[in-house]
Amino acid sequence: MINLIIIFIFIFLNSVVFANEVTVIELHNQTIDQLLNANKESVTKTEILITEDDLPETEDSEKDIESELELDSNKENISQEDTIPSNKAETKAEIFTNEVSELPEMWEQVNKEDLIFLLQNINKINTSVLRNELISILDFTNSVPKDFNKEDFQKLIISSLLSLGDRKKSYQLIQTFQKTQNNDYYNYYKEFELNYLLSTYNLSKACDYRKELKDYNLISSTNFFLKVDIFCLSLHEKYDEANLLMSLLNESKTEQDEYFHYLFNKLQNIETAKKNVNTYISESNIFLYSAMHRIGNIPLTDKFLSIDPINISMPIILSNSTNIELRLKAAHLAYFNELLNIDSLAALYQTVDFTYKELNDSSNILPTLDGSIEIGMAYYYQLINIQLLPETRLEAIIEFWEFAEKNNLELIAYELSLKSLNTIEPSSEFSSFGAKILKAYTYDNDFGNAKKWLLFSENSIIDDKSLYELNSSKLLYNLFNITESDNLTNVLFENLKYMNKNLVDNSIPENKYKNEILNLIFSTLNEKIENPFQIEKKIVENRSMPSVYIINMIRSAIIKRNQPELLLAIIASINGKRWNQIHPEHFRIILLGLKEYKNGSILNDVLLEILKQSKII
Repeated sequence: MINLIIIFIFIFLNSVVFANEVTVIELHNQTIDQLLNANKESVTKTEILITEDDLPETEDSEKDIESELELDSNKENISQEDTIPSNKAETKAEIFTNEVSELPEMWEQVNKEDLIFLLQNINKINTSVLRNELISILDFTNSVPKDFNKEDFQKLIISSLLSLGDRKKSYQLIQTFQKTQNNDYYNYYKEFELNYLLSTYNLSKACDYRKELKDYNLISSTNFFLKVDIFCLSLHEKYDEANLLMSLLNESKTEQDEYFHYLFNKLQNIETAKKNVNTYISESNIFLYSAMHRIGNIPLTDKFLSIDPINISMPIILSNSTNIELRLKAAHLAYFNELLNIDSLAALYQTVDFTYKELNDSSNILPTLDGSIEIGMAYYYQLINIQLLPETRLEAIIEFWEFAEKNNLELIAYELSLKSLNTIEPSSEFSSFGAKILKAYTYDNDFGNAKKWLLFSENSIIDDKSLYELNSSKLLYNLFNITESDNLTNVLFENLKYMNKNLVDNSIPENKYKNEILNLIFSTLNEKIENPFQIEKKIVENRSMPSVYIINMIRSAIIKRNQPELLLAIIASINGKRWNQIHPEHFRIILLGLKEYKNGSILNDVLLEILKQSKII
């Protein structure tokens, strides 16, 4: 009897300990969704000016990085209905957009075969404006296309959202399903829901949900559900039971998952042969792997980031064991997807270990950073914050911007350097940098400081180069500094008319496509006035046109005012291209189509994105 009582007490104590372990995991590792909400308000800035004495010790910084990344967790959460918006430069355009017209029956016009064809041929979108618009209309709460089974349509929408990287909206839509009759779809959704909970690091909830599914005969080609069982047992350190299930997994006829076996041994602190760098990583199990990495404090690799840059970026950022260069690379991606705010990025930059000597010997250090963009950004950030004199501080800031611009990270550099920039008063001594400073303040929506530097810049034009640079910044300023009653296309048109000769330096061969883009925009905005932007004379165009089929589909959708088909056809016709890679005639047709799509509601956003991506502003 006494033995039975001792056994009962032992079991009870163990269950309490295991329950507490899971609770600790949840308390000390905020979920990715919570981090996303905490970092959503990326326009909020913390004033930071680092002096020599303020430089942090790297060891302490590494230990405290998670708390730094979560510094905004007490802020009001953004609505869960939000999708991932475009970056700061593009979200500014939201004030110009017309109210988006409701399309309650939008799918009724779309042909089933055309819809499947278009969605299956959208693999990559290099324009955040069109990507966000597509995500916003991918829904099935309003109507179902003719000839479409409801469950088939729902599956198509969910698959399309996942291909675009929006797992959150997919999860929310799946929660609205009453009952799924199709067994294949049911399996698919349950596997996704488990993966979503793992990706957001809701480990207790994921394991509890897996228990709820025990009575269902769920099948996975990769034995995913069995692997989750093994992981949940490992989470509670029930390794005997976990190893029993592992033996069943190893006896499975499906392909052996060496990577899962490697991680499972790591969690048990079992020394195994070093993992082969070429070990296959199953994409369908990527979020299970990332959770195991985080639990075992095992470094993540760039393979994970390449598989899912949007949803794996935060787990990499929060992994102290992962290489800092990869963490910074993930942080840049997260910033531009508005998953990470600028204060958190600054905190991560501060963890990069530079000695005081290195920071005071930039002439020897900077040439060695060309091969490492991420470390270079961190170095410049720390460098500007230790400058004591306004002259050296501004010099460091300008170098930071130039380095960032070469690597398409200038928006980060602008925002990170604002506090230091605010300590420098406009003067004739610094007027030659006025155009660059004007641009930085404009992107920050600080039009008061921007105007001060604009006045100094206009008095410091010494050559054509400075004139082109000033006009580019002035165009940006004029486009951003307009009231809601103004129309961006009108303001852009008027600016292009008087800046036409001094906006692009035609002596630079790389700028020829800029004139071409401006020519097409100008003619699209107004066909009555003679176009001042000249197109290069040539017979053959190297850029390819889409098929006649897709071009005719765009034209037909414009005529029939078939809104969803128009958007889908435009995006499918681009498929992975950037704006300057599109054939000029194709570009013109797209602009004409966007003028008609929802009465031009997203045209202004697209125009700003084109000008920015083409480095015209």
